Amino acid sequence: MALIKFSGPVSNYREETRVTSTQTSNTGYTQVRTEKEISFRVGNRPVSMKLPKGIELTDGDDATVVGSDARGGVKAILVRNDTIGMIYGMSTWYVMAWAIILTVVGIATLGIFIGIILVPLGLFLLYRGYQLMTAHKMMAAA
Repeated sequence: MALIKFSGPVSNYREETRVTSTQTSNTGYTQVRTEKEISFRVGNRPVSMKLPKGIELTDGDDATVVGSDARGGVKAILVRNDTIGMIYGMSTWYVMAWAIILTVVGIATLGIFIGIILVPLGLFLLYRGYQLMTAHKMMAAA
């Protein structure tokens, strides 16, 4: 999927926190996970992004977005607040490290069922890491 880059003023900034929990039946242990879903407009284009934490962005700030077209809007991979100079998004090395680990472990365990699951997951993360690396290069370009 091709990445696009555009800039403009931010408007209609909204931040939603989603809380999910899972509980194991035999131990009673509950795990709670929060995720921020951020939606806003840059220029006249709707943008959405999911992050574990929020970002420093408000209406009226200038922003640059790198992402892909999705359902009439843009699914952001990286967002830079041009007013303060901060870039928000996943780290390329974090995604690539997990991709390599999952692929190697998956190949090593192909003889049993778990390898059949881990190899495609690792390859998908390699693709996402490459896409993230491309997004960082696009963001760095003038």
